[in-house]
Amino acid sequence: MTLVVAIVSFAVFVIAAAVVAWPIVRGDRVPDQDGTAQESDLQRVDDDLQRTLTSIKEIAFDHASGHLSDDDFSTLDADERAKAIELMRERDDLAAEAADGDGPTG
Repeated sequence: MTLVVAIVSFAVFVIAAAVVAWPIVRGDRVPDQDGTAQESDLQRVDDDLQRTLTSIKEIAFDHASGHLSDDDFSTLDADERAKAIELMRERDDLAAEAADGDGPTG
């Protein structure tokens, strides 16, 4: 009976250790508590901009490989480029606010 208790206790310990260690093994990081809303917004805009720029490249590739007609390419490319320009402006505005030390509320 004590052997069963020891095995079950050991199994519980191994499972608990694995649950605790898994984020470390995966390389997860705890977000900085000092991060501001501006930094979060800037990161969001940068991420959106990277996705948009990737979309522009994919649209150009699809057009070059014959998977998109000229009309579809023109429409999709113009939409994504307009989105990229808007995101760049938003990023510049957020960076200027951060440089000034002002928050979004002023």
